[in-house]
Amino acid sequence: MPCSVAWWSTPSHNKLGPIGKLGGYGSVGILLFAGWAALSPRPMAWVYVAIVGAFEWWLLQRIRGLGHDPVTADVAPYHFSADEARLVQRYRLYFSYPTLSRDCSSVLSAIGLSGLVLGLWLTYKQAFVPAALIGLNLFAVTRFTKVLAPLVALRMAASRGDRDALLMLEVHDPAWAKIHAGNEAERKMGA
Repeated sequence: MPCSVAWWSTPSHNKLGPIGKLGGYGSVGILLFAGWAALSPRPMAWVYVAIVGAFEWWLLQRIRGLGHDPVTADVAPYHFSADEARLVQRYRLYFSYPTLSRDCSSVLSAIGLSGLVLGLWLTYKQAFVPAALIGLNLFAVTRFTKVLAPLVALRMAASRGDRDALLMLEVHDPAWAKIHAGNEAERKMGA
């Protein structure tokens, strides 16, 4: 019984909040499979490609499952402005499931970093097809990262003079404040 209590103990914390199991275990799992693929490229490179493909397919289904309906402005409980509603609609998974978004970003960073090294290593080991697939997958990782962690992409675009990105950065914190206030108000009404 003590083993089960330790298993369900309080999650670890960092500056960003609780570390989810998907983010921690998923990242380590990706790195382990990447190392295994580097050691024995012929069978394991394909396993790595399959695991990464399965994760990205699952993530794509989660993003698509949230729908594409517009977020309405000035509607209870959040009362978003038009710009805030546009931001929330554009990055719906990020605002709807912030912990999942952060955990998936962690897994995607492990995929991206291991893909950079593994693609080159597999090319050296003459496993060209998996190396090409892993290299091409970096474009998908980039796109998913922009959806799951938009602040970095918005800051980069704003630093290049993109006014829309600068506007999105300006309304980011007020949008989160309205989400927290709206959720707290609904929680108090439900209690």
